[in-house]
Amino acid sequence: MEHHSTNAVHVETLEGTSSETVILKVRGPLTIHNFFEFRDLCRHQTAPILLIDLSGVPYLDSAALGSLVGVHVSRENAGKKYAVVGANSRLQNLFGITKVSQFLITFPTLPEAEASLAV
Repeated sequence: MEHHSTNAVHVETLEGTSSETVILKVRGPLTIHNFFEFRDLCRHQTAPILLIDLSGVPYLDSAALGSLVGVHVSRENAGKKYAVVGANSRLQNLFGITKVSQFLITFPTLPEAEASLAV
C-alpha cells in the first residue's frame, strides 16, 4: 500500500477484491496544483481494472477533469477497464455540464464497480 500526498491531496493505492483490480483512493480537492501526481499514477497502472475512488474528493477543476478524460482514453486504447467511483453530486454535475458523463464510466460504490467490471 503506497501513500502519496501533494498540496492536501492524498492518493492511496489499494488492492481490489480481485488481483486484477487496483484502486486509487483520492482524498482532498483535485486541482491544477496537484493533479500531476494523480495523472502519473493513473498512467503507470498496468492492472486490467483501475478504479478511481473519488468519494473523498469535494471538488475538482478543469485540469483534473482533463486528467480523468485522459484515463478514459488511455485505458480504452490499451483495452483495459476503469471506472470513476463515488463522485459526489457536485462532481456528477460537473461531469454532466462538461458532457464527459456521456462516456466516463462511473459507479456509486466500489462493490458495484468491482462486480460490474469483474472479468
